[in-house]
Amino acid sequence: MPDSPKTEPSRDGDPLVRAYNDVAYTSVPGTAAHPDRLATIATLLGLEVAPVATCRVLEMACGNGMNLVPIAATLPKASFTGFDFAARPITQAQRMASDLGLSNIRLLQLDLRNVPADLGSFDYIVAHGLYSWIPAEVRALVMPLIARHLAPNGVAFVSYNTLPGCHIRRAVWEMLKYHAREIEDKPAKLAAARSLIALVSIPVAGEHESEKAMRAEVRHAGEGNDAALAHDDMSEPNDPVYFHEFVADATRAGLTFLAEARLGTMMGPGLAPSVREALGKLDRLVREQYLDFIFFRRFRESLLCHDKALSRFVVQPARALQMHATPSSDARRAAASAAPAPNMDAEASALEEFLLARWPNSVPVAELAQWRGHALPAGAPEGALRPIEILLAELYVAGRVDLHTLPVAAAAAPGEHPEAFAAARWIARENDVVPNLYQEPLRLQDAAGRQLVSLLDGTRTRDELIAAIGGPFSGPNGRTQLEKVLAMLAKEGVLVS
Repeated sequence: MPDSPKTEPSRDGDPLVRAYNDVAYTSVPGTAAHPDRLATIATLLGLEVAPVATCRVLEMACGNGMNLVPIAATLPKASFTGFDFAARPITQAQRMASDLGLSNIRLLQLDLRNVPADLGSFDYIVAHGLYSWIPAEVRALVMPLIARHLAPNGVAFVSYNTLPGCHIRRAVWEMLKYHAREIEDKPAKLAAARSLIALVSIPVAGEHESEKAMRAEVRHAGEGNDAALAHDDMSEPNDPVYFHEFVADATRAGLTFLAEARLGTMMGPGLAPSVREALGKLDRLVREQYLDFIFFRRFRESLLCHDKALSRFVVQPARALQMHATPSSDARRAAASAAPAPNMDAEASALEEFLLARWPNSVPVAELAQWRGHALPAGAPEGALRPIEILLAELYVAGRVDLHTLPVAAAAAPGEHPEAFAAARWIARENDVVPNLYQEPLRLQDAAGRQLVSLLDGTRTRDELIAAIGGPFSGPNGRTQLEKVLAMLAKEGVLVS
């Protein structure tokens, strides 16, 4: 479907709109809100969801499209709708979709308060970076809007700041806002905030542990870019909620909490046995609230479905048998640094090594089951190994393996005419964080790396790439450096086969 024009009069006078037009919020790709992640978790829990390859996706407050547009580029038979109320980011998103020649996405400048009833029904709805950062009267519209447009077996993703952890963050937010309270110009306001961060970050002799913790929080605020500082730390409004308040809001709209987008966070890793025993006696929703208390959780990525869509919320490992597996980003980082895998037995380690050897391609679970059958030691009794679905479910929850409802094929090595994922090529022209074929973010370290990715359209040889870029790729070691970077891009899942 083609990009659509503005659907309503401009709200450029609105302070919230003006804030996003003055300092653009730079979205980055992420896997947590990918429809395949939502489908995988819902499927494991027993919900019969729409096939991702042909699904309908809505992203509310999609910003500059850096999340939605690359996903649309990888799923040509699915349909996508995104809207944002600020003109500047949505125009950029429309430009990207147009340049990539996408016909399966529409991008609208649209206010949440004026979403038409006939916008459509969607299998997956994403509301990232929205719920905590809008006025209370607008937040009250979010859940009813999701319920109205979510298909009967659909899944919604909502991220939000949470309490009690954000009580600590709020102290920093209040300092920064106070320091810049009389400054109207947004760039000047951000510069003033950074000056305070630099001042408060300097340690004080003899400080207590609590002071050190607060100082670390201040430093953390200074590590983000201007977009994060403006729209996360200094946003007006910025209202974290307790999990039970979020659930109550969803319940009023006829929605229920399905799971977290990272299942492992629900399992309470590292809890003492006595704590685990106490939490095990609680209702699943109450338990989630107490986990927030224990971990001082400050941010959630929650999945919702319609009330009554699912009666049990228990992982069903057998449903993984039709999926595809990859090593998680944590497993890949650990392998790259030769870090020991935490609490992994021989079976789990062997499976992880097999997946690492096949990365950046996904492996059908059926193929994994066959491999496991051949890997059984000679003379071992039948049933000596855990069923593949049980092992995968354990590793998925532990964050060592990723499961997918669709296969992903990437180039394991750069060919004669290397080609990068089209959306990554486009984004590299303007940003230093690009998506790979799994929607994982990859930060490009320098301008030459960004230029290289933007030129990898499958038409250029290495000699042509060197001639076009020069710089670190010229001179006697230039080709070696180029091969090194190309190999890294392949290993990161950026190159297409």
